[in-house]
Amino acid sequence: MVSYLSEMDFEKFMSDREKYGAEIRQMIHKALKSTIKGEFSAHKDYPVYVTKKQYRQTTMTDGLPILIPNIPNVILDWAGIEDKNITHDDLLILDLETTGLSRGGGMIAFMIGIGYYENDNYIVEQYFLPEPDAEINSFDLILPHLDRKGVLVTFNGKTFDLPVLESRFLHNRLWIDLRSKQHIDLLHLARRLWKKKMPSCALETLEYYILGHIRDKELDIEGSIIPQTYFQFLINGDPELLQRIFLHNRTDVLHTAALFAMICEQIDYPLPDDRDIRIDYHAVGRLYQSQGRKDEAKAILTALADENYITPELVYDLGILHKKDKAFAEAESFFRQGADLLHNPSMLELCILLEQKSKDFESALMIAEALSFNLLADPYGNEKKLMELEKRISRLKARMGKPPKAPKTRKELKGE
Repeated sequence: MVSYLSEMDFEKFMSDREKYGAEIRQMIHKALKSTIKGEFSAHKDYPVYVTKKQYRQTTMTDGLPILIPNIPNVILDWAGIEDKNITHDDLLILDLETTGLSRGGGMIAFMIGIGYYENDNYIVEQYFLPEPDAEINSFDLILPHLDRKGVLVTFNGKTFDLPVLESRFLHNRLWIDLRSKQHIDLLHLARRLWKKKMPSCALETLEYYILGHIRDKELDIEGSIIPQTYFQFLINGDPELLQRIFLHNRTDVLHTAALFAMICEQIDYPLPDDRDIRIDYHAVGRLYQSQGRKDEAKAILTALADENYITPELVYDLGILHKKDKAFAEAESFFRQGADLLHNPSMLELCILLEQKSKDFESALMIAEALSFNLLADPYGNEKKLMELEKRISRLKARMGKPPKAPKTRKELKGE
């Protein structure tokens, strides 16, 4: 208690913690209120410290918009949410700060941060445990929000936040089925959209590259040292460093909303006329394609091709979409572009179309042999694919009246 107790008081407390415990807790609570703006819950024993801050939806928060005008159906489909009338008013954004980074070992969530939209405001509330025994009282505060808000939004909540929270409910003999609650995990959505473009899909990485925000290292705190900072508070009662944890958690809750708002605005179909350089529209097209929205996917990818955004993967995806529509001439055209770029999947698809639809066995054989050369040059190439390709080459030669040969192994093909 170096900052808030005299040396005499501290020694008195250490000599008889049980006798002076209530007095010391009262002093710690007073110090907490004087350092961080908030109020204690009404619980008689072990109250929870609650902070609440609201932001106008229509204003920029940390330079970022947080208003979600519409949630695209493609996101609801991806998340398995059948109700297409979901709006931002149905969302509860959740983020935990815990006493460890791995689930188990008695780890608790010493801070529960939530964000929700209400009366044209975005409200962030934080429930902090001044002592671990206040844990069950924090559940009294979070459960009403879980009941009234239909959809959870988290960042890595499926893997971390929800299992942690559910395990702590069970520990306190509460059964709350969080797994079946409608849930949008932005980490998994972000991986869909930016996995090939970002060095990682961690929230702070996306804040920097996508939201254009850099956290103030003088005020924020590294996530890896949050647990030890909380334990330090439990030992000495000094709330000064807790300010960083409160800011860190509040920023996570704010920026999760900002990231979701940006995604909703930019990937809703029809897409905005002005291309946003932060968005990987090819990945957006693939998201639509993965949800069976073939026409929208084709329109998105075709627009990119018309703007000369040509990559091997893009023309391959367009070829597959046209092939599924039985537009074989258009599919062949796209696969040919991919083959010219030495894209192996495009070369194989082109070979198949030339053999099965165009009956151009000679051209198909030429493509197949070129693809065989590419696969042989790859030291990590798939042996099974190579053997299947050799069977195709033998069949094409037979159709052309050339004597077929038995397929060879990779070593035989390389002359080893």
